[in-house]
Amino acid sequence: MSKKSHDQSSPSDLNQHRTQQSSLLAQFTNATAPGYQPQPQATTSTHSSASGFNQNNTSYNTNSTKSNSTASASQTAKNVSNTFLPLPSQTINLATFKGFKFVTLDGLLIETRDIYDKISDTYQWEMCQDQEDRCIAYIRDQCVNKRTFLITSGGLGKNIVPKIHELPQLYAVYIYCADVVYHQEWACKFSKVRVVCNNDDKYLLPQFAVDVAQATIDWGDALVKDGKRDAAKEKFQKALSNLTEYARNPDPTMVNEVKIKLDECR
Repeated sequence: MSKKSHDQSSPSDLNQHRTQQSSLLAQFTNATAPGYQPQPQATTSTHSSASGFNQNNTSYNTNSTKSNSTASASQTAKNVSNTFLPLPSQTINLATFKGFKFVTLDGLLIETRDIYDKISDTYQWEMCQDQEDRCIAYIRDQCVNKRTFLITSGGLGKNIVPKIHELPQLYAVYIYCADVVYHQEWACKFSKVRVVCNNDDKYLLPQFAVDVAQATIDWGDALVKDGKRDAAKEKFQKALSNLTEYARNPDPTMVNEVKIKLDECR
């Protein structure tokens, strides 16, 4: 069940970036409107080795599972400069928040790659070992008030994702498979699927690193608000480590903003 455990942008640049992020966040918080379909970011699509992208509604409102006709899981969470992009920030309530949980239906992938432990900062993954019902029950019942990351194969993901996608604790899903084109067809309908790929080094791991970094930044922000600056500093440092060591080509504005948060904690 478990396994072995500065450059700063100018104020005008940061304000412009925050405005863009606010616009993006508004897009997803409006996703409850009848018939609403979020527009994808401009991306560069590739073919069978491409990773999937659909932005997750970060207010934990998952009613919108329909895909836009122009959105596809063949698109990565990148902009035109091939930068891996994070999910928009969302507030964490420390009164109810119980941390992160990392779950996989593909235990071999995690057990043979220590880098997954380094990115997640834990050796305690929930290894469901192809047990779909157990995985569903675990995420539904044991991950309440946690941000849950799921890595699965394409075939198992096709069965399980429709059954858990609307759970608020499910934060992001990563599909690692051989037949990318086939699994893109169903995955593009689910906004929390971040990647569909057959190359984890090139696509899954960088996106996973960015997404964990963003969730960790959200946690740090909550700690700052609660007056726990030393604990927040640890979270921001972890986020920066993910971005600089594992994300390959992270958003430089995101990196600079984390550095600013670290400076403010000193």
